[in-house]
Amino acid sequence: MFRGIALAALLGAVGVAPAVAQSGFSVTPWAGAYVPTRNSFSAVGTDIKRDNSFIGGARLTFWGNSPVGFELTGGFAPARVHISGTNTTINGDRNTQVFVGGAKLMLGLSPATSRVGIFLSGGPSLIRRGADVARESDSHTDWGGVAGLGVRIPFSASVGLRLEGEDFFYGGNFNTGRKFQNDLVLSAGLALGW
Repeated sequence: MFRGIALAALLGAVGVAPAVAQSGFSVTPWAGAYVPTRNSFSAVGTDIKRDNSFIGGARLTFWGNSPVGFELTGGFAPARVHISGTNTTINGDRNTQVFVGGAKLMLGLSPATSRVGIFLSGGPSLIRRGADVARESDSHTDWGGVAGLGVRIPFSASVGLRLEGEDFFYGGNFNTGRKFQNDLVLSAGLALGW
């Protein structure tokens, strides 16, 4: 991911005119890893540990005739947690059923002559836990932002491989008070355009 950011910065510094990988709409079913970067929380008598998880979802993307595009994205992860302690009625492992979604502006960074599309993205997001950490019968929704870096490698004019890393950031409450969270989504998908 850091190499991609460095490449994007280099292209921007050289002043290469950005280009769009593909004009029009595309749908991208994807799968990958959901990685919460703040994995452990402790309060008096309670310990919570979040695990990395599988995640799957889809993206609907629109590119016009400029280097700027728009995208709606959503994904679902089982998002397993381990809860233990004396102040909790539920000890053990369970899923919190996390949905992540975002509406992002896309900025193409690739030169017009490149077949590979490199892009940055960012916008508002929501993160919803279908089963809250503290009370399994409750759901919880947090609003935040999402920022990403991606690459699209075309196989043909309408099909390509898309690799992306996204950071969903928000103020989440995992029964220990509201704290800033970063949940990473690392994904690969097949972009189908028309």
